[in-house]
Amino acid sequence: MEIRQLRYFVAVAEEKHFGHAAQRLHMTQPPLSMQIRQLEETLGIALLTRSTRQVALTDAGRVFLERARAILAELENTKQVTRHAESGLQGRLELGFISSATLTVLPPALRAFRARYPAVDLQLNEIASGHQVDALYDGRIRFGLLRLPLSAPGIHIEPLLRESLVVALPEHHTLASKDRLTMEDIAAQPLIFFRRQDVPGFHDHILQLFQAAGHPPQVVQRALHLQTIIGLVASGLGLSVLPGSSRHLRRDGVVYRPLAAPETETWLAMVQLDGERSVLLDNFRHELRTAAKNLAKSDWTISS
Repeated sequence: MEIRQLRYFVAVAEEKHFGHAAQRLHMTQPPLSMQIRQLEETLGIALLTRSTRQVALTDAGRVFLERARAILAELENTKQVTRHAESGLQGRLELGFISSATLTVLPPALRAFRARYPAVDLQLNEIASGHQVDALYDGRIRFGLLRLPLSAPGIHIEPLLRESLVVALPEHHTLASKDRLTMEDIAAQPLIFFRRQDVPGFHDHILQLFQAAGHPPQVVQRALHLQTIIGLVASGLGLSVLPGSSRHLRRDGVVYRPLAAPETETWLAMVQLDGERSVLLDNFRHELRTAAKNLAKSDWTISS
């Protein structure tokens, strides 16, 4: 059974006449009659009763007409969906992101993307930087937003947004009276920090800052989520060194101060598998780049 035979049959059934159906299909009558006969032979069922003036559907033909129309409609829908997917207007995109991305580029990029491409199914997954590479490798996500530095084979990395480092500390801390803090200021202070397996690059970056200042960090507590770290700072357990976007997390009892030290910058980056080609991904990356540029042009940090 061929798709063209379904179209031929629908035309004959609707026109109730081989000659009229042939004109509608822009073909001659003999090959049309032959194709319908072959369709009936394939099915082993008579679909039409024929007379010299017109044709009529058998009971089996009426059922087959309904199914043929449904198949042709679904085929046309499949073609349209496929064309939309090729142009990035439709499809599914699994995204991984770290929590700090929701404080900067992710919300405006999502709003713009959903407004332009409402038929795209976005699957959002909060995944720590240290686990996004595995998620890319095993296909759980196709795209990620994570914290640099990162080194992983087969992963394409595009830095997106640069942030300065800040120190989050209890508002009544003795260091809160200073406008800026140095590594020497915080070296002996109890530190609340991320677990290395969750953000290995960022973790090692901060560790190197302490080592360069000649002071090993005094880590008293580790946590997975940024919000948890801020909450522990508010409790007076210690202070923390964080990306500047953390200032957007307003919490009673917590203040933020810039960290004055060499190499006190951190990058949010876009990652995907090397060689992946997708208009859908290109469209989403465009919205993220636009959001990052808009943030860079504005004073998007919140002062304490």
